[in-house]
Amino acid sequence: MVGLVVTVVAALVLAFCGCVGLGVLGAFVDDSTSAGEPYDDPYLDDPYLDDPDGIADEPTPTVPVTTPSGGPGRFTVVYEVTATGPVDVQFYDAGENLLHLDDVASPWRLRLTANNRERVQVTATPAGPDAGDVTCRITVDGREVYRNSGRWGATCFGW
Repeated sequence: MVGLVVTVVAALVLAFCGCVGLGVLGAFVDDSTSAGEPYDDPYLDDPYLDDPDGIADEPTPTVPVTTPSGGPGRFTVVYEVTATGPVDVQFYDAGENLLHLDDVASPWRLRLTANNRERVQVTATPAGPDAGDVTCRITVDGREVYRNSGRWGATCFGW
């Protein structure tokens, strides 16, 4: 019994000394940013900080571009997505921007012209439990180039 009492007292003394030690140690630390004044670092506001080339990316458009900025486009592309319920759709538009649309009603279809078939892609995933199988399809210049289906989603490519 005496050993238990000695152990408990020793633990309390060590805990108290540890708290006092941390308090003393904290007094020696430079506390310049915790005085209620925010730390102002001019480099944190630099828009080029995360861009190693020094060129800020253009913002992604919220609506799909259907014609490339360099002209009318070399290929006519049609994206199609079907499911029994709503789907989330991710695709490249004619400006080669990757866009994401949530809870799109099925069937979904988008026609655009493109210059780069490597940036012709559509991915569809179920947006809810009732979507069932999801199917995507891509036609280029009127010819089907890719079709895919799956329970958890589907991805189609245009190359």
